[in-house]
Amino acid sequence: MPYRLQADDTDTTAMLRRIATEELSFAVELAHKPEGAAHIHELRKATKKTRGLLRLVAPRFESFAKENAALRDAAAGIAQLRDAEVMRETLQGVAQGSAEAELMHERLSDVTATALQHEALETFAQNIATIRDRAAHWSVIGKGWKALAPGLSKSYAQAQARMARAQHDPTDEALHAWRSRTKHHWYHTRLLEPIWPEKMQGHAQIVDTLGELLGQHHDLAVLAEAAPTHLPHDAAKALRHHIRQIQKTQEAEAFRLGSRLFAEPPEALADRWGRWFKLWRAG
Repeated sequence: MPYRLQADDTDTTAMLRRIATEELSFAVELAHKPEGAAHIHELRKATKKTRGLLRLVAPRFESFAKENAALRDAAAGIAQLRDAEVMRETLQGVAQGSAEAELMHERLSDVTATALQHEALETFAQNIATIRDRAAHWSVIGKGWKALAPGLSKSYAQAQARMARAQHDPTDEALHAWRSRTKHHWYHTRLLEPIWPEKMQGHAQIVDTLGELLGQHHDLAVLAEAAPTHLPHDAAKALRHHIRQIQKTQEAEAFRLGSRLFAEPPEALADRWGRWFKLWRAG
């Protein structure tokens, strides 16, 4: 199930239909398995990869707003099944040197299989199957690089703008917004990897590192917000201070990486990758 362009994709529309159908079929199949609740991350990842794909063709895909919203809403239906697990994993990462984090970890109950989980997964599977059926008929206006360049440029420019806002005012919300577009650029790099694998794989690895760093920052923000619910006042305050120190280090590294990754004008990036795309197609 390759999440990338293939030489035998007849055009951009064929690529869109193939990848979207594969990703969404995988999600439906996994959601129907008995152990589906143990794979919430994989289910959500499949929807995010499909949304990343849609953003690459968004300016040339008339149904983008409708289908992107449908995928977002479907994923939101199972988000709560993932939240507690993420919080426990985040606590484990900050527990060293923080008695408050260890205490909060002990107080969080495990998420167990329930009728509510089953219902959420069934609804998710039904919604994704409906979108998958529509995906078989999706169409992109135009072919070749002209169908891909506008979406690539737009998403890259949005990542630049959100990074600038986060640098000016590094709130949790601003950094999370930057992460969203950073992840989309990562998906675009993965999709376009065949145009020059040696170059694109290295680029993708750095973008992935930045996205994971910003993801950890967001998970810590969620944990800090939840702390007062699970801990006494003084313990929650101490944990939030500990979290803030970790986040400051993450922010410094994120801006160091981002300033290099997003230093190029969007049009220049699209032009350079477009030349690689044409050489790949010609070869």
